[in-house]
This record gives sequence, C-alpha cells and structure tokens, in this order.
Amino acid sequence: MEASSNKYTMRISRLTIDKLGIQMYDRVSAVLAELIANAYDADAEHVKISLPFFGQYLARRVKGQVVDQGFEIVIEDDGAGMTAQEVNEYYLNVGYNRRVGRGERTPKLNRRVMGRKGIGKLAPFGICHEVEVVSAGGDRTDCGYAVSNLILDLDKMLQEKTDKFGNVLPYHPRPGTEDESYSDSAGTKLILRRFDRRRVPTRDELDRQLAARFGLSQSNWSVRLEDSTGDGDPIDIGTLNVDVMSGTRIEVDSRPVEVDGQFLPVSGWVAYAKDPYKDEVMAGVRLYARGKIVAQTRDFDIKTGFTGEFKMRSYLTGAIHAEWLDDEEDFIRTDRQDIIWNSDLGTPLREWGRELLKELASKAEVSAGRRVWDIFLEKSKLQERLELALPSDRDVRESIMRAARSLVTRADRDSMQNPRFVERVVNLAFTVGPHRTLLETLDKIASMAHESADEILDLFDKARVVEMYSLGQVARERVEAIGQLRRLVSAQSTVEKQLQKLLERAPWILYPDWTPLSFNQSLARTRESFESWYQAKYGHEIVTSAIANPRKQPDFVMLNHEGRLEVIEIKRPQHSLTDGEFGRAFGYLTAVRDFIDETTEVRTLFRKAQLTIVCDSLNLDAMGQNTIRTDDEVSHKTWFDLLQSTSRSHEDFLKVVREMQGELPKLPVEQE
Repeated sequence: MEASSNKYTMRISRLTIDKLGIQMYDRVSAVLAELIANAYDADAEHVKISLPFFGQYLARRVKGQVVDQGFEIVIEDDGAGMTAQEVNEYYLNVGYNRRVGRGERTPKLNRRVMGRKGIGKLAPFGICHEVEVVSAGGDRTDCGYAVSNLILDLDKMLQEKTDKFGNVLPYHPRPGTEDESYSDSAGTKLILRRFDRRRVPTRDELDRQLAARFGLSQSNWSVRLEDSTGDGDPIDIGTLNVDVMSGTRIEVDSRPVEVDGQFLPVSGWVAYAKDPYKDEVMAGVRLYARGKIVAQTRDFDIKTGFTGEFKMRSYLTGAIHAEWLDDEEDFIRTDRQDIIWNSDLGTPLREWGRELLKELASKAEVSAGRRVWDIFLEKSKLQERLELALPSDRDVRESIMRAARSLVTRADRDSMQNPRFVERVVNLAFTVGPHRTLLETLDKIASMAHESADEILDLFDKARVVEMYSLGQVARERVEAIGQLRRLVSAQSTVEKQLQKLLERAPWILYPDWTPLSFNQSLARTRESFESWYQAKYGHEIVTSAIANPRKQPDFVMLNHEGRLEVIEIKRPQHSLTDGEFGRAFGYLTAVRDFIDETTEVRTLFRKAQLTIVCDSLNLDAMGQNTIRTDDEVSHKTWFDLLQSTSRSHEDFLKVVREMQGELPKLPVEQE
C-alpha cells in the first residue's frame, strides 16, 4: 500500500509553486493556453475542452469564505500520452527543458516544440486546488495503452515537509482509480476541480483570448471548446480575426530584422483596427514563435509625447511571426506581456518596430479620417437633415457638408460616440457652411464683368438668403444663451454646474471675439489626456468638463481660446471666493502649465494656460489679491459684469436679429 501511494513523485518547493503557478496564471484563459500548448507538444491533433461558458465565477464568496460550486474543467487530447515512467521523468519534473531533453521537434508530426521552461504544468494551480491526470501512452499492448492516473492536491503540495536534516521531502500525488488500467487509444485528460473565485470568460471572450494566443492554422490541429452546462454552442478555435481599417495594413514578410549584420526573417502584418478593441488581448502587436504567442507589445517601447500617440495606442493591432523570438532564454518577459528591450535581440527589434509604426501612422492618417467621417455621417444623419432644411439650395448643402468634414478632420472615433460632440459639429457646420457659400458668391459677383443685370441680381439674392441663414443659426444660439445666463445669475437656486455647462457650451460669453472658427475638436481629447496625466501624477481623479461628465461635478472647466488652455473656475452667484478655493484653482493652473510643458503633442496646439475666476466677490488675503492683480494669466470676473459685457458686446447683433425675425430661415431639427 505504501509503495503504491509513492508511485508518483514530484520534487518541488512551495515557493516554486507559488511563483510559477499560482501567481503567474490567475486567469482561466491563460491556464487553458498553457494546457493547449502541452497538447500540441504531445503531437495531439484534436483537443477538446469542456467548461461552463457563463461568464461568471467558478466559486462563490460566502461570508468572506470561498465556496466551490462543484464545476469541472476537462481538457482532453489525442496526443502521445504518458507512461508512469514518463509521468515521473517529465511531467512531475518541474523545470524539465523539453527541447534540451528530447529535441526541438515532436517525434510524430515533426512540430517545433512550444514549451521550454517546463512550468506550464503548474498553470492550473493558479485557478484550482486539484488536478487529476489520466494519460494513456507508451507502446500499444494486446490490452491497449497503459493508463497512468494521478491526482495532484495543491493544499498538500503547499504543506512543505522536511526530514530531520532539513531537506524538503518530495510530494507524492495519489494514484487514481484508473491507474494501471488500459485504454483503446492514446492521449491525456486533465480534470480541474476545487476552484478559487475565478471568472470564466464568456463564449466570445474565450474565443478571442485563445485565438490571440495561438497563431496556428494547420490541417492536423484543432481545438474545440464545449459548454459543460449544455447551454452554449461549441467553439472551434481558429486564428484571431481583427477588422482592420482599410488602407492601413502593412505586410512585413519582406522586412527582416537586422542583427549584427544578419537578417532574421519575420512574417505577418500590422495595421490600425477598424474599431476600438473589444478585449485587452487584442491590443497592440502580438508576437508569435512556434505557433504560440511569446509576447505582446503596444508600441515597441516608443516613449510618450509623439504625434499620433493617442490613435496608435488605441487602435494598433497586428500579428508577427518570428521563430527566433523564442530561442533566447532572457529575451522575453516571463509573463509574455512584452519583450525585454534592453537585450541583444530586443534593441534591434525595437528599432525595427519603431520604423514600422512611423510608416503605419503616416499611412493610417488618411484612412482614419475617412473612417471618422463615415461614422460621423451615420451618427449625425447630416445628409438627411440638410435635405429637410435646404431642399432647393444645393450649393449651401454642399458648403455645410464641407464645413462639417473640416471640423471632424482631426477628431477621433471615440469623439463620434459622444452625441453632444456630434451635435456641436452639426451646429457649427450649419453656421460656418453658409459663410463659406456667401464668400464664394461675393467672389463670383466681383469677377462678373459681362454678365447681364438679372444674373448679377440673382447672385445678390442668393447672397442675402445665405447671409440670413447663417445669421439665423448664430441668432438662435446667442439669444438662448444670454437669456439663460440672465436667468441663472438672478436665481437663488442656481448651482455651479449649471453655469459650468453654459460657459462650456457658449465660450463667447467669456470671450466676445470667439467665433465658430475658433472651435478646436482636439480639446476633448486634450481634456482626456490631461485627466489621465493628472491622475498618474497626483494620484487622484480630476474632471474638466461639465458636459462630458453629467454625473460628476467638475473640478474646473477647461476651454480653449486663442491658442491657450483656459482653466475656468466658477462659483455660484453671491459666493465669495476663499483663500483655499483660490489656492486650489491656482494649483490647477500650475498643473495645466506643467502638462503643456511635458506633452509634445499638446504643446503644438496650445502655447500657454490661463485661469479665469468667475464669482461675485473675493475674500482673499494680500497674497491672493496681489496674484490676481499682477499675474497676466489670472483674471477675475463677477457674474453681473459678465452678463453686462456680454449683452453690450452683442447689443447691435441682437437688435438686428429682432428686426429680422420672421425673415430668418427655418433651422434644422436637432437630434434627440
């Protein structure tokens, strides 16, 4: 009995199990990937995995305790299997180097071996406490293939025992009920039980995550996932399909990596994804060797602050195969998330990749613009709205369309998901477009030398209609905004966020010289970038837009005016600004200044920062008062002054608008 229980032997330290099993493999998809790779190296042609596809957890947490729910994950293959001797010699020998011990190729199908470090067998213990191995291998006998059946218990493995000399005693997995029986076919089955609280990805997530880990497409290799609950359809894992942006794909087959005068071959591609990533596993470029992912890089270690950084980090995708990537022990990080760039192979690969990304960024700019424009037209319904508003004036319709295209030229796809941003572009296009048509019409009138009086009068009529249409757009916005400002300033119940939204939507209230042509669609992205930069630097979240964050109170509103980033600090009417509030606002100004200095792309758009405080009175010490008086980039306005100056600035305009009411053309209906 004692001899039988010690049939299988594993020599391993508790620390090794913890570092190489539990900590490295805490995701279900990562565990399955290692076990699939083991089946591939065993010359399996078919792998079947049974597990629940529910996207929930394998264990529950009840009163602080993890309670297993009785699920099993079963991984079954038709590979060579193992005899009891092979189980002890190879499988239970943690750290056994397959390539050194038994060669670079598999014996039956001549595959290049994926495994190298001999630690993948510990992967299941990152998610469960029990692994049962049932393996039939060796030479076929009259009875079939001899079966080895053993059960590994993580809790017992972690109970590190020593002899009287302090030597760690080996761990002996207990034999299972099928041990020393026979099977009609060779192969290995692993059964995972007694799970930690780990989430099983949904069906689609598993498909993407496993497909991303294997770059294989072979006639003698298939992996099928089946739902053990019986609810879902099976999945046949293939290669990962990513919809790429038209015109951005670059093939790298003819672009070897030069290392010390040698040219190392690569194949595959890089591109921009058509849409934002559905899963983190799809982000960046996946690097494959021997059919398995060996690393993943988002940017080939490019430093931050370069032109096009946001788009590249959001949409870069690709798959590159290079067999030599997995030949060096210290070239790939153990977690396979990136390359060790400061290495003999990492440095030339980094330079190769950076040149590739520069070319891709240039190539993608035009395609990205086309994609954003298509999304904008779909979201805004601009063409349909133009037909309704201007059914008989094709020139104005085309001019508005051109204006809209100009406004979204540098916008990104994320902005197109914001209905307020899309609507703002539409309104600006309806304002700017007629101006352009007016100027074109006036130029045409000026160039007419021999045309008849009727033709010239027709053009003047057209110019008048276009001018009134443009005026009507501006009129509606400004009349409504000034009226709203007057109501908010006089109301006792007004809160800061209402005023923040109004000034963000109508910057001309603060800056009378503001025009639609001042509109900068990169501001939204700059806000997002600043908020991320601020959180990374100061360790807490900041909000800079009242419109983009309907559920949060902004710390301040960020606007842009004449090449400046404006920090707008707003207090409700009748409020007196305190030293603490001023110090906090001035701190935001300092942060924005630092952000501009440290971020190359932002610095090309905005030269400096300014702080504007809008409140009815100041309760500041001498230092604060002096700062407002002497710092050219800090100013204070009261709500009454702001309302009066805005009304005066637009007095003539509003008078003309009132006189023209009834003549103004019908405005387009906004999207709901």
